Parts: sequence; structure tokens; C-alpha cells
Amino acid sequence: MKLSSFLREDLIQLELQSKTKNDVIQECIDLISKAGEITNREEFKKTILEREQLETTGIGDGIAIPHGRTDAVKQLVIAFGKSKDGIDFQSLDGNPAYLYFMIASPQNASGVYLRVLAKISRLLKSYDFRTALRNAETPAQVIEIFQEAEKE
Repeated sequence: MKLSSFLREDLIQLELQSKTKNDVIQECIDLISKAGEITNREEFKKTILEREQLETTGIGDGIAIPHGRTDAVKQLVIAFGKSKDGIDFQSLDGNPAYLYFMIASPQNASGVYLRVLAKISRLLKSYDFRTALRNAETPAQVIEIFQEAEKE
């Protein structure tokens, strides 16, 4: 399973306009919705916000991975966004987040969903990987960075 297969250029926003955690979540939902992958925006947003209330998905090291499973999603996709200035995402380490990965999954794809979440978390432990993503200038570069990391 390759994470790059769940990424598409239309799901990548290299300059998020958001200034707050809720705005980042909305902007990522908008990406997924514009890509035609959500059948019910409000249901999907509710799922993401409910998960966020359980515990922040700001995992530290400048990363947030809001995620959720619901039947309001057609297939598993990953939206990626970055913020040059960073946004307070109530991260576990108390620092702003710069890289955002929203994982949207249908309810019945729990096995793939958990593997995707684990694989993203593993890749993001690499300082070089995080730095490459922060420096990416095009959506194609983001996908290439994932493809290169998955070769290793």
C-alpha cells in the first residue's frame, strides 16, 4: 500500500489561508469536497470535529492529522495543506502546526484507514521528510516526496 496512491494534486493546498484550527479543518474539507469525494459535507465535518474533541490530532513536530471515517466519504483520500506561518492546532507539544493531513475514509475501510494513519505517522517522524514537505513548491513535488520516501 502506497500513501502516494491516496494523494492527488487537487487534494493539495500549499498555502492555506486559515488562521485558526477550525478554519484549517474547513479548508481541508473544502479540498476534499471540491474533489468530489464527499457526499455529505456536514456529516463529514461533524465526524472530523467529534474526533478532534476526543483528543487533538495535532501530534507535534509541526504536524496535524485530522481524520475520520464516515459513510459521507466515497473512498479513502488524503488532503494535504501547509501553512508557512503555522497555526495553533492545540498540538500535544504546544507548538504550531505547519503540515496538515486530513484523512477521509468510508466507514467500511477501517483496515486500510488504520494502515494509512500508521504509515503517515511513521514517515513524519523523519525530520528530512517533514522539511522536504515544508519546502515543496508544487503539488507534484509533494507527491514525489511521498513516492521517494516509499521507495526506501
